[in-house]
Amino acid sequence: MTDHASLAPSGPKPRIAARHKMFEPVVLHLHGMALRAHILDLSTSGALAHCDRPPQAGDRVRIEAEGVAAIAHVVWVRAKRFGLHFDMPLSDATVQQVVRGG
Repeated sequence: MTDHASLAPSGPKPRIAARHKMFEPVVLHLHGMALRAHILDLSTSGALAHCDRPPQAGDRVRIEAEGVAAIAHVVWVRAKRFGLHFDMPLSDATVQQVVRGG
């Protein structure tokens, strides 16, 4: 399933990358600690994640899932959900690897 969101003109740019809905356990490395989290949707440019103790907006995290690792920064936090923007976009093949579970 994909989602192309359109946002208000005063807000951030609209998403260009297709979002893939999922529920994938991942490990977040933040300030030297490993936290368990879940990716709720994923694209080449970022992800929506959930964690019992989420990071703060502006934090940099390392995400590990299905043999893939990426560095991202937290762009927003709402309760236990947060948005991530990857420092380097993931390839379509890498996204498909994570979505398909290996």
